[in-house]
Amino acid sequence: PEVHVHGLPLNKDQQIGPVPTFTPWPAIPSSLEGQALDDWMKARMLVSKEASVTVVVLEPAKHRELTNAGLAALNQWKFDPQMRGDEPVDGELTVRIHFRTQ
Repeated sequence: PEVHVHGLPLNKDQQIGPVPTFTPWPAIPSSLEGQALDDWMKARMLVSKEASVTVVVLEPAKHRELTNAGLAALNQWKFDPQMRGDEPVDGELTVRIHFRTQ
């Protein structure tokens, strides 16, 4: 059978990944508990071929505390490196975290 990622068939020249293996979610900071929140942040995850991760905030949340909470969680994420055929290569992906409470 063919292998599909996001609906795309893969061959040996196409790339897979990076693949997240550990993705803890950020917690709402206690200073914002009880508030109605609808905020988000965007970050780029740079994953080296050795699977080390660097997080770059592209768009911070309106609340600095949420950006800090998101960054703290993303810095704990673990990945398998991006693959080109059978070779690990440097890769990246963009993550958007939506913080919403009622």
